[in-house]
Amino acid sequence: MNPIHFDLTLVVQVLSFLLLVYILRRFAWNPLITMMEERRNQIEANIANAEKERLQAEQIKREYQEEMRKARQEAQEVIAKATKLSEQRAAEILAVAHGEAEKIKQAALADIERERDRAIAQVQAQVADLSVAVAEKIIRKNLDISGQEGMIEQFIQEVGELPC
Repeated sequence: MNPIHFDLTLVVQVLSFLLLVYILRRFAWNPLITMMEERRNQIEANIANAEKERLQAEQIKREYQEEMRKARQEAQEVIAKATKLSEQRAAEILAVAHGEAEKIKQAALADIERERDRAIAQVQAQVADLSVAVAEKIIRKNLDISGQEGMIEQFIQEVGELPC
């Protein structure tokens, strides 16, 4: 055998490989690169859209939180206003009740005063009647008519001046 042996299959394999690389480069490589570039651009666009949507979501979240804060504040204001109004109404009701109680008290005191005056007048009238009756019996025995009238007047004045 020949120490340098040249095999034709090796040449055909190398030529086939080079032809395959050329065909792949010519017909497959560029479309593959183009497809990969389009995929990369699409992924970048999706990432940009996702970032944009994330920013929009954060903005919406901030707006929602602000609206919630305002709603809570308004609710607290409404509660405070209602509490203040109810306290004012309660104070008004208490003032009216105190006024009514004072009127009732004054009316009762006036009734008591009238009843006391009437009782005093009745007692004075009874004392006067009794005094006149007693004096009349005593004086009938001792005095004449003109003397009796003077004593009766004097007795009535004394009884009227007495405290009850």
